[in-house]
Amino acid sequence: MYEKRLREATIAVQDRLFLQTKEVIESESIARILSRKVLMQEQPNQIREAMMKGYVEMSHINLSIASECLHAEYEAQHTVERLVSGG
Repeated sequence: MYEKRLREATIAVQDRLFLQTKEVIESESIARILSRKVLMQEQPNQIREAMMKGYVEMSHINLSIASECLHAEYEAQHTVERLVSGG
């Protein structure tokens, strides 16, 4: 469907310019490799930290929900005890 058309071109440059260009290309590829390694090492730690933060936030939410519903539990227990005792 889509064809890539590549053309090869040969140019003449000074050796110094060629070496500078080659150094830039090599240093960029090294930087890319190093940054990829750093990301691969840091990513699991970031995921773990995000999960821990989420669990802590959820525990606070669960505690507040349980605290809000505690009076309903006491009322239900009191009602059951009253009905069982016939009072």
